[in-house]
Amino acid sequence: MGLVCCQQGDKTEIEEQQIKRSKQIDSVLHKERRAADSKVKLLLLVTGTGDSGKSTFVKQMKVIHKNGFSTGEVQKFAKVLQENCLVSMQRILQHEAVKITNKKLKEAKDNVLAAEADDLAQVYKEVILLWTDASVKNAFENRSELRIQIPSTSDYFFNHCERFASESFQPTPEDMFRAKQKTTGVVEIQFEINKIIFTLVDVGGQRSERRKWLHCFDDVTSIIYLAALDEYDMILEEDLATNRLEESLRLFSEVTASNFFQPTSWILFLNKSDLFETKIKKVPLTGFFPDYPKEQIYNYEHACNFIQERYRSSFKGHRLYPYVTCALDTNNTRKVFTAARDTVISSALNEAGF
Repeated sequence: MGLVCCQQGDKTEIEEQQIKRSKQIDSVLHKERRAADSKVKLLLLVTGTGDSGKSTFVKQMKVIHKNGFSTGEVQKFAKVLQENCLVSMQRILQHEAVKITNKKLKEAKDNVLAAEADDLAQVYKEVILLWTDASVKNAFENRSELRIQIPSTSDYFFNHCERFASESFQPTPEDMFRAKQKTTGVVEIQFEINKIIFTLVDVGGQRSERRKWLHCFDDVTSIIYLAALDEYDMILEEDLATNRLEESLRLFSEVTASNFFQPTSWILFLNKSDLFETKIKKVPLTGFFPDYPKEQIYNYEHACNFIQERYRSSFKGHRLYPYVTCALDTNNTRKVFTAARDTVISSALNEAGF
C-alpha cells in the first residue's frame, strides 16, 4: 500500500507540474498575442498614377524613423537622379512643340537626344544650355496640356544638373526625395514608435503592378492611400486616354469596396499641395468640373475641399481620415503622419480590445 500511495503522490505532483507548465505556456502565448496585436501594419496604396508622391512619402519615413539612407542607397539615387535629369530633357526635346532654330542650341539638342540614359556627365552643359531656351521652358510649364510624361520635379533636376553630373556627386535627402523610380513588386520597411512596431508596405501603383498585390493583403490594420492634388489636368503614363484624377477616384472606390481589405481605418493623403496651390491659379478646376463654382475659381482651400469631397463620395469603406500634405516637406510629412499614426493606433487598439 505504501508503494501505491507513493506512486499516487508522484502522479499528483507530476500533474501539478504539468498544469503549472501549461499556465506558463499560456502566459507566454498571451504575451506573444498581445505583442502581435500591437503591430500596426500600414499598406500604402498609390493612386494609380506614376507620379503621386507615394515613394517620396516612404523615403520621408526612412529619414524620420529609420536614420535615413545607407551608403548603397545614396549611390543608387545618384544614378537615378542623373537618369531622371537626362531622360526628362530628352522627352521635352522630342515633342513637336519645341522649336529650336539657333545653331548652337540645335547642336546641343542633337547631342542630348543621342545620349544614353547614364551619359549625363558627357552632355550636362548642353542640358543646362537648353534649359535657358524659352520653348523648352514653355513646354515644361505646359507639360500636362502637351502630354509630356515627365516628373513634376524635372525643373529641379535641370537646375541642379551640373552638380548631378559631377564625379563626386553625393545626393542630399532633398535630392533623393525628388528622385523618380517606379515601384515594382512590394517593398516593406519597419520602424518602432513608442514600443509599437509599424510595418509600412510600399506597392507599385501602375495598372500592371496592381495585379501583383491587390489580392495579397488581408491582415492590414490601416491603409494609407496617396493621391496627387495636382493631377486633375494630367493623363496616365500607361494610358494616354485616361485622366489621372478619374483613374485615382475609380481605384479608390474599387479598393475601399474590396472584400480583400477590411482595415479598421483608411487614411487619405491628398499630396502635392504645393504644386496644386501654384497650378490652381493658372489651370482652374472649372475646365474639368462644370459644377465647380466660378466665384471660387482661384481659391486654393475651396479647391482642396472640392477634390476631397470627390474622394469622400467615392469612398466605400467604414472610416476615412483625409489629410492635405506635401511629401517633399519633411516637417509637414512628420506632422501629418503623427496625426494619422495616432488615429491608426487608437483604432487598432480599440479593435484588439485594449
